[in-house]
Amino acid sequence: MPALTLLPRLGRRAFLLGSAVSAAMLAGTPRLRAQTPVRGGLLRISISQRVNTLNPLRHSNASDYMAGEMMYSGLTRLGWKMEALPDLATRWDANQDLTVWTFQLRRGAMFRGVNREVTPRDAIASIKAMLDPATASPARAALSPIKEAMEAGPAAVKVTLNYPFSDLPVALAHNDARIVPAEILEKDIKLLETADYGTGPFKLKDYEPGRILRVERDPRYFQAGKPYVNAIEQRIYPDLAAELAALLNKESDIMLGLAETDFDQVSKNPAIQTYRVQSGRFFNLVLRTDQKPFDDVRVRRALQFSLDRQALVDLVLQGFGRVAADSPISSEYPFYRAMPPVRQDITQAKKLLAEAGYPNGLRIVLYCANRPAARSALGIAVKELAKPAGFDIDVQTIAYDAYNVTIWRKANFYVANWNMQPTEDALFGLLFTTDAPWNDTQWNNAAFDDLVRRARATRDPAARGKLYGDAQSLLNAECPYIIPFFQDILSASQKWVVNYRIHPRGGQYFLEEVSLADGGAMRK
Repeated sequence: MPALTLLPRLGRRAFLLGSAVSAAMLAGTPRLRAQTPVRGGLLRISISQRVNTLNPLRHSNASDYMAGEMMYSGLTRLGWKMEALPDLATRWDANQDLTVWTFQLRRGAMFRGVNREVTPRDAIASIKAMLDPATASPARAALSPIKEAMEAGPAAVKVTLNYPFSDLPVALAHNDARIVPAEILEKDIKLLETADYGTGPFKLKDYEPGRILRVERDPRYFQAGKPYVNAIEQRIYPDLAAELAALLNKESDIMLGLAETDFDQVSKNPAIQTYRVQSGRFFNLVLRTDQKPFDDVRVRRALQFSLDRQALVDLVLQGFGRVAADSPISSEYPFYRAMPPVRQDITQAKKLLAEAGYPNGLRIVLYCANRPAARSALGIAVKELAKPAGFDIDVQTIAYDAYNVTIWRKANFYVANWNMQPTEDALFGLLFTTDAPWNDTQWNNAAFDDLVRRARATRDPAARGKLYGDAQSLLNAECPYIIPFFQDILSASQKWVVNYRIHPRGGQYFLEEVSLADGGAMRK
């Protein structure tokens, strides 16, 4: 794809947002290198979030997910096209009505910590733990169709479902659906929080919460000859400027998240490789429907009508994204329904606010975490764009760690952002259904729950797509989230990093495939 020049076209909107959001800029594109992998070296990856826990059943942010991907395996793993690929299971099949699945396990995959081979007992115990509410695993909703898992021979697991579910192999590739030793779960699940009992390509070497995570190549990994690098370090940079400086000064090899405002500068650096991938990642305004004023759909709709979404794409994302229609499902999903977004209509917004009991406008606080920087930029843009409609928004930006503790799932109005999920069902079950583990809006819509439940049990793709499409339309109309755009994923690496790719979900997958060339492999 050739470079795309994005010209300012906003006029008064650019004036409104002023220096809070920078002007549009030149977008670079990936330049992939096809090279023979070189063995050895230390791969240094900069991150902006701390690893919260090493427990692979409880991971919740990008840094956690990367740690889980490096140290653990699931029955399946997610491919580049959102398909299920073999991991600890080498193959699988289902009965005619998709209610019973059988997974054949890989022989010779060895657990660290307990030093033994993976067995069906481990897969069964791990699935049981994921489904146990006491574990509080984010994988629970994705695996909710599972009724029971049992042995089907010395190296096979039979999974019986509550209803037909064609997405089970993909669901089992969930970031938190990792297989751990049964005896650890039986003894004390808390042992997983600080130690490594995985079968993944890398084994834990050092872990200092809030500072560094270092893993090293496990020579017993079941994929012969991999991984290529000797070690990987996650290095935390809470300050974006410091993280970028580390990349430019060759103190890091990969910067996972590159800000839109820095992409042009970094793309022009001959020593740096940049990456841009279209994705279903989105930023959203969380509107708590169980708290005033957003318990009134007219207030939520008024905010919808107050926003110019293309302005937000151009100014907040510097053009690195697409307009959305308040549904979290992008065109990368198989059952995406195209819907026109609500167009800015200040008159209609004022009318709805007045009908909701706010004829003189509404003052409210909007909370933003300081990372990624686009959260605050979105908050400021929303403040200015919604002002003519009568919204007086006080934008408050706080540190990311404090945001997670005091704002997320507690405040009534804040900016969040989410990566793409592997399926529509996984996303709906994570955030929107009444039993979703991260149901941060408390929307709890029975009609939506019914649509999702029926879609899960529908075998015919056309009928299933209709149900998922109706669920998207309901989100558009009720707007528990305002989702103004989908964000492209931007990243950067040193030129000596080989075979590093960005997954549309935004996670760091297949790091065992990455290698270092041009002297990078010599670094310890």
